[in-house]
Amino acid sequence: MTVILAFLLMGPAASAASLFLKKSIAEGFSIKRLIVSPHLYFGGMLYVLSALLNLYLLKHLPYSIVVPLGSLTYIWTLWIAYKFLGEAITRQKIAGIILILGGVSLMAISI
Repeated sequence: MTVILAFLLMGPAASAASLFLKKSIAEGFSIKRLIVSPHLYFGGMLYVLSALLNLYLLKHLPYSIVVPLGSLTYIWTLWIAYKFLGEAITRQKIAGIILILGGVSLMAISI
């Protein structure tokens, strides 16, 4: 059960980390502004969490399964970019999602 929970949290944590790091420089890049940005620290903590979850999964599952399943992070990233940054979802992006889901499905069948 904990492996499933780790897998379900890893992708969204990595995608959310990118969002918060983007927000940390959204108002213009300067070292001073970056150092005091709470988005930088929250994004960094989410990246560390995602990496720790990835290591946990690598301990319990084969490398050839964990790394391809990590590609589901792109789906979370697309959703977050659409929802919070107003980015468009194009036909090419939908085709990419379909290919990712197809590849992950093939990997799941081989388990």
